[in-house]
Amino acid sequence: MALFLLGSGLFLLFATGYILFQSHLLRQNIERQGTVIDLKVDDEGAAAPVVRFIDHNGREVTITSLVSAMPPAYTIGQSVTVVYPPNQPGQARIKGESKQFLAIFGALSVALIVVGVIAMLMGW
Repeated sequence: MALFLLGSGLFLLFATGYILFQSHLLRQNIERQGTVIDLKVDDEGAAAPVVRFIDHNGREVTITSLVSAMPPAYTIGQSVTVVYPPNQPGQARIKGESKQFLAIFGALSVALIVVGVIAMLMGW
């Protein structure tokens, strides 16, 4: 049990590092202003914003966020900043959403590692 907790914690810690690395790469990306045009609601009632923006070549692009929230984090008509790799506007993401994952993964990984170490010390 202790090794499972420790392993899970380390896995999440590496996942946090990967997300941090990916967010570092966003500094090379292009930023554009977009507008939330819809909310895609899942079966549980959580909503992901659908955003439309004009890319650096003047083309209209529509994306759906990977992050859903209940209540919705955005409203229809709200202006948001999107970032995307050069020449890949379809890969756009709402700026700052990766920070939510960093906080969740970071906290969860530390908690699992601490519980795993305690479990090892107690002989679980």
